Amino acid sequence: MTKSQPNEYHEVFLPYQRKWLDDRSDLKIIEKNRRCGISWADSVDSVLDAAPSRAWTNTYYMSFNKDNCRQYIEDAGNWAKKLGYAVSEIIEGEEPLLDDPDKSITTYRISFSSGAEIMGLPGVSRSLRSKQGNVVIDEAAFFDDLESVLQAAKALVMWGGRIRVISTHNGEDNPFNILIKSIRSGKEKEWSLHRITFREAMAQGLYKRICLTQGREWTEEADREFMDKMYRIYGDNPDEELDVIPRASGSRYFGRGLLDHATADESGYDIRRLECSDSFLHKSEGFKNKEIEKFFNQEVRPVLGCLESQVYAGNDFGRSGDLTTYWISEEVAKTQLAVRMIVEIKNAPFEQQQYFNDLLTDFLSEERHKLGGIAIDSRGNGQQIGEHAMLRHPGAAIQVMETNAWYAKYGSDLHGLMESMDFTVPDDETLKADFALVTLKNGIPTIPPIRTADRDNKGKRHGDGASAAMLCVCAWRECSADPAPSFTVAEKKRHSFW
Repeated sequence: MTKSQPNEYHEVFLPYQRKWLDDRSDLKIIEKNRRCGISWADSVDSVLDAAPSRAWTNTYYMSFNKDNCRQYIEDAGNWAKKLGYAVSEIIEGEEPLLDDPDKSITTYRISFSSGAEIMGLPGVSRSLRSKQGNVVIDEAAFFDDLESVLQAAKALVMWGGRIRVISTHNGEDNPFNILIKSIRSGKEKEWSLHRITFREAMAQGLYKRICLTQGREWTEEADREFMDKMYRIYGDNPDEELDVIPRASGSRYFGRGLLDHATADESGYDIRRLECSDSFLHKSEGFKNKEIEKFFNQEVRPVLGCLESQVYAGNDFGRSGDLTTYWISEEVAKTQLAVRMIVEIKNAPFEQQQYFNDLLTDFLSEERHKLGGIAIDSRGNGQQIGEHAMLRHPGAAIQVMETNAWYAKYGSDLHGLMESMDFTVPDDETLKADFALVTLKNGIPTIPPIRTADRDNKGKRHGDGASAAMLCVCAWRECSADPAPSFTVAEKKRHSFW
């Protein structure tokens, strides 16, 4: 251990705790069993960073639970006193939010003579505004929006801070486990990964330490009995709570295993995004349309122009809250759709959304002759865009009013296609999180009224990608079933029949 920690205190810790403390990586994470003392050990790391008179560092501890915050700060205060550092008593206070002065958050803090502090904060990203130092994210799998908290914390790393993420598991599809899997696969290369199970902790002396702190006599028989007792207590879920194996998806309709199974090769698709500022609405129509044309011509048209087979698309409409998402797939075989492009449009006015839809469908239909079909979410304000497209491309554009029966049909159809690898999805965690939101309710795939973090961690999503994928399948089933009808325009008679 570095940072001038006395060797005698280093010996207080068990091997897995020492390994955690000795790791000074900028980003480190541990998946652990219940009550193995990682948070307690970690608090001394915060003390050693805060206490020096020079080159000290603040630490901000975050948890979903207020009691956890207070406990961590108490542990840090006790370590400071044992190590002989001057430290204040715990101060509980209210701190106003910079982005909403009318609201405040409860904080716990201790201050050191060096000028540094260790502060306990609620697990929301905006509580890190204006902060500088280290961040400890404890029980991360139980945060409401872990992605946004991590993004806010990473800003502190730029100025020399470190991020330490500690948690037990909370399901296979949880953002915490998704991050763990990304680290193991090599996609997240900057993280140092630790893991400790209950059996490993016991083998390294966990129960001996419990006996020491509680004044009990340790024996091998008592050690075995304690282990058996813990497995009996966690009888309904020992894999996750003790053996650090996240439980299966449960009621989530699109499980993580299915999503990974249906993942497309990264070279086969593109994701493009257009975000309009609030002031964009008040620009001239000419200016707005030119911006839409520029986005289409530069970002979208080149991708669509490379597609050789029939193209099917789903358009999940959104305006100022949710995104408008286009899921564009190519029919690579009569029974297979491969994702080729995702277009996400945020905060675009209605007229410009309609114009973009015209550019996309006209290009595929009139220039490329590849428009197999497009299904447009026509609930609410999306109905205008759907009606306009249906009249512009009869037979190839359909309006969809999603109902429980519709979700039952196309949600299960999409699920089956993904199982057989006849429908692929991008290797994109934000889109996969859209699918993870879908749950079974009374046997029907349902998108609950829950918002998840958008890519920029400012806006929110509502299963937009999953909904657009279902619409894409709907377009494939409905528009390719029969040839598109042909229409002729009759010349108006010059004289009245009468």
